[in-house]
Amino acid sequence: MKIILHIFIYSFIFIGCTSTTQKIDIINTKSMNQQSYNADISVDKIDAFDKKEPEKIIEKVIEVEPIPVEKEYNQLAIVFPSSTIGKYALEATNSINTYLLYKHNQISLTVLDIVVQNDNNLLKVFHTIKEKNIKNVVAMITKDNLNVLNNIEDINTIRIYLPLINKNEIEDIDQFSKLNIVFGAINYEKQFSKLIEYSNNLSLVELYDNTAIGNTLHNYLSSNDLKYTKKVDDNNGRYKKFLYNNKKLNNSVIILNTPIVKSSILLSAISASQLHIAKIVSTQLNYTPLLFSLTQKQDRKKLVIANSIGKIPDDLQEYNELIGNNILYSWVNYSSIIGVEYLLTGNIDFFNDLAIEENQIIYPVNLYKVGDNSFELIK
Repeated sequence: MKIILHIFIYSFIFIGCTSTTQKIDIINTKSMNQQSYNADISVDKIDAFDKKEPEKIIEKVIEVEPIPVEKEYNQLAIVFPSSTIGKYALEATNSINTYLLYKHNQISLTVLDIVVQNDNNLLKVFHTIKEKNIKNVVAMITKDNLNVLNNIEDINTIRIYLPLINKNEIEDIDQFSKLNIVFGAINYEKQFSKLIEYSNNLSLVELYDNTAIGNTLHNYLSSNDLKYTKKVDDNNGRYKKFLYNNKKLNNSVIILNTPIVKSSILLSAISASQLHIAKIVSTQLNYTPLLFSLTQKQDRKKLVIANSIGKIPDDLQEYNELIGNNILYSWVNYSSIIGVEYLLTGNIDFFNDLAIEENQIIYPVNLYKVGDNSFELIK
């Protein structure tokens, strides 16, 4: 098997010049015990250039050949704005590499970092994709600037998978009806629906923070009847002020719309407050093994988490573990490999608990009790 990685870096900052190194681990699929192949990719990001000159593109080609292969390759591109999605870019790329090796696919993989997501950069990167005649793209972009795709000539000849966007997030979805797009993000609204059903008509209380995901989840709950809601920011200290003797919280179900570190602090504070809390629930946001290291057993005994990551073959999990990659608890990585399966085969039958309906991946929603050392399926 031969995988060719094409790395392009677009630079749009006019001050400074930096050099970066990325490490991508490639695993030989002949045996789980064989050595892994490490490709160190050094890419110079040229941030200073004459504005009158065209943007400079640095291309590095790394060839790794653990298994003999034929000459023909499928063409696949990954596009991401590294300054927006950060570590998810490299994690998803590693997940896709591992998945391709696991499936024994022959592939030419082109990775394009547009650094900043805006209309101009998206137009340029898809122009490059068209020049290279690449027909399958995993675009790790947000819904911002998505409508610029309609301005690209013959864009409907390219199949695009969007792992970070759920179709329900798009207000005017009809504007993309002529594009060859599949949306791959999980559905937080469905998770809330199942968590609220599990709450069994008890009063609902929401705690959220001022992060982008915190505000997004808060907006999803806006149509529900909440007894009490509180934005938990960095000025709340130890949270005693709004927790202590707060009768609105008694016999309620607390919905945690906060990331794992803040959730762990809140769980400890709620436990110490000696309030009579019926249940504590959270979405995918807190479906992470960090819960077991950041919280005490007594703090999470009433906690239930929603999860939409479906069935993953054990050996695929093991392949990812060899490079320290996470697909069991990272829905972004999970969604990305689903997209690759769809782009290269035209279906997602490999994932037998998933479906595609009207250009959206449909995920299961399961509820888990947080046990002593593991998540225990309850519904």
